[in-house]
Amino acid sequence: MNLSEYYNTVMELSHGIVITLDEKGRIIHGNSRFEAVSGFEIGQLAGRDWFESCVDAKRRDQARVLFSDIVRAGDMGFMKGSLRARDGRKVYIDWNMKPLFDSHGSLVSVLCVGQDVTAHVERQHQLQHEHDRLAALNKELSCLHAMNRIVSDMDSPLPDILREILGIIPPSFQHPESTGVRLVLDGETILSGNFLADAACRLEEEIFVQRVKRGRLCVSLDGCGQNGKAFLPTEAELLGALAKHVGWIISKREALSTRRNLERQLQHADRLAKIGQFAAGVAHELNEPLANILGFAQLAAQTPGLPAQVARDLDSIVKSALHSREVIKKLMIFGRKVPLQKTLVDLNQVVRDTLYFIEMSASRGRVEVRTDLAEGLPPIMADPQHVKQVMVNLVVNAIHAMPAGGVLTIQTQSFKDDVYLSVGDTGVGMTPEVRRQIFNPFFTTKDVDQGTGLGLAVVHGIVSAHGGIIEVESEPGRGTRFEITFPCSATAPDGQDVAEAAGAGNFWPGAGQ
Repeated sequence: MNLSEYYNTVMELSHGIVITLDEKGRIIHGNSRFEAVSGFEIGQLAGRDWFESCVDAKRRDQARVLFSDIVRAGDMGFMKGSLRARDGRKVYIDWNMKPLFDSHGSLVSVLCVGQDVTAHVERQHQLQHEHDRLAALNKELSCLHAMNRIVSDMDSPLPDILREILGIIPPSFQHPESTGVRLVLDGETILSGNFLADAACRLEEEIFVQRVKRGRLCVSLDGCGQNGKAFLPTEAELLGALAKHVGWIISKREALSTRRNLERQLQHADRLAKIGQFAAGVAHELNEPLANILGFAQLAAQTPGLPAQVARDLDSIVKSALHSREVIKKLMIFGRKVPLQKTLVDLNQVVRDTLYFIEMSASRGRVEVRTDLAEGLPPIMADPQHVKQVMVNLVVNAIHAMPAGGVLTIQTQSFKDDVYLSVGDTGVGMTPEVRRQIFNPFFTTKDVDQGTGLGLAVVHGIVSAHGGIIEVESEPGRGTRFEITFPCSATAPDGQDVAEAAGAGNFWPGAGQ
């Protein structure tokens, strides 16, 4: 047996993967085990660069450096690597390399004997993947537990709850000191940590509430790429889970708020119904004796030869009785079932008639009146006297809210099946506490001798009786604006009692008296 046959026999009898390379890394020879693993025939690879032919591009430069170090050292060397098979598979191999020299000390070849460890590496990858999955699950559970602890008190304002939630997200990521969070919800932005909008590494998830897209949850990483800084695949999954939970929290918080508002509205409706019944009874009992007082005072005033002081006293009695009768009239409107005398009403004409009567009062109070009445406004089916009462109450309230003068703006417009009336002022405005109570009967911010607290309660009852809605906007020092929506004549409801509307209508927690 010659030396070549001996060499080939030794290679074939080896249980490992055997190849020989020259000092440049070109393939000289390989055994059948190598051919079986790689899918290449050795004749196809002889003379070709090993690293270009069989090593992944990502590890090619590193493998060349290690190979050169082993050749330079001239001793046995070990190297972990992978082989790119002909069919594209990655085969993981542990190599033992030994440079071979002739008797003159010249390098003949580098003998590389490898062990296929693909199954072992894949098991390691599976274990690592499972470890990462469990770690991510633990982080997710920790975050969700912290979120549930935060939302256990749902009475806190929603922005405060969301800020606390964002605060627990950065510590759940691999680089908490470099992680920032931004939540954009309904156009409002909340930040936590060191968020960078232009960071190279960013993760983003949409926030859905009841299947409606309401915003985005975004996480940034400062110093991305430095020292291997990057988001883990499991962190993207974690952000997705957190975004879903944030959407659920918002949904739960809004549902709770809606339920409490409904409960308050029902309590308010019940309270108004009882007050209405009481007011109707009081008005009925007072109406007859008051009529007698007024009648006898007027008769007494006609007695010839009355002393001047007596005449003035009788005049005061008559004026007080007339004022009391107006209060009783409001109580009757608010508390009794008064059928509406509906007819087609031109809302613009009601506005003009009202302004004609209050023009002098506005002028004395240095109030500039501005009107913007839409042309071709469709008529509404309404009781003209009740609608005029609404206008008078709102306009008088607006003038009283501008003791130092200001601007009173009245607008009308229509859209589809609705007609809108807007009355705004530049007066003192109202606090949220006052705004929540203005439609309550007998609530007033005026002195005892200047208001009964029935004006806006009557307005609310009349508007609701006509199937309308009244809304209010107000801020302290920035004035108040009432907007009333009336249905057009084609869509207006049939006659309805004012008391029924006041007792069971839509109650807006609005502003100002």
